[in-house]
Amino acid sequence: MVLGRVGLTGATGMLGRHIRAALHGAGVEVVAASRSGAAESTAWDLSNWLSMEALDQLFTDVQAVVHAGASVQSIGFVDRANMFDVNVRSCLNLGEWAISRNIPLLYISGAIVYEDPFAPLQAESSPVGGHRLGGFYGFSKLLGEDGLIRLRRQGLNLCVLRPSSIYGFGIDADKMVPRFLGVAAKGGVIKLSQPVNDRVDLINAADVSAAVMAALEHNCWETLNVSSGRPVSIMELAEACLNIAGKGNIEIRDNQQSNHKERVKYSLDITRAKKEIHWQPRIDIAKGLNMLMTQNCVDTSQA
Repeated sequence: MVLGRVGLTGATGMLGRHIRAALHGAGVEVVAASRSGAAESTAWDLSNWLSMEALDQLFTDVQAVVHAGASVQSIGFVDRANMFDVNVRSCLNLGEWAISRNIPLLYISGAIVYEDPFAPLQAESSPVGGHRLGGFYGFSKLLGEDGLIRLRRQGLNLCVLRPSSIYGFGIDADKMVPRFLGVAAKGGVIKLSQPVNDRVDLINAADVSAAVMAALEHNCWETLNVSSGRPVSIMELAEACLNIAGKGNIEIRDNQQSNHKERVKYSLDITRAKKEIHWQPRIDIAKGLNMLMTQNCVDTSQA
């Protein structure tokens, strides 16, 4: 598909702003929607069901829609009713409109839908299901994905991307990556608790955005894992933050249990994405942290 005009939900969120930057960088016109209506986007609270005519007006003449908007898990009280409406009902709202108008839809799901977040190299066919780490957010993302996949069986041109743990400019400040980087930038002490050698696959939002572009350009209506392929330990992340900031220290506050077996969270097999859309991750943790520090949505360094 030669992209000229693409709809985007969640346009002012962390991932949305990266997708928007990637599309603009490729000369694609973006019809942006967000809850607030800020940053030259149209206001759409995803908890509100829109009529077919309203969606026609919102996404006039688009070639595809990228559904990146979501209600994310926060610390403390979670409004489950609102999260369900935003993360599940909006998928059905968009999906029914898209299939009736023959508009392709790309949905940002996540590795959080897999049943076992610590299973090694999970393929797209691995079991899915709710788990404690994902909370109600993970369950709602699974339900949204499931509804859309059922519409795909009815003819919807649907691509589902399942990224590992996304970070990038615009991420909530209380998340681990910006929290570590913020402490280091102030010359403070990053305090770690065991197990510090457990790993997690962190993928930069710019790499996810590149996968979005590639999937649309290749007319890929499948489910694809996307990850960095290079999981980092909590200790390695802290050390990388110190290197980027040029200051700070690390303190490990307790001892690791002798019987602990190191684990990797969100280890994904990305063979299908490499084969089907010729995509591969390009941003390592050092480059990604530098982009976060300099508030960039695109990699301006030399590859």
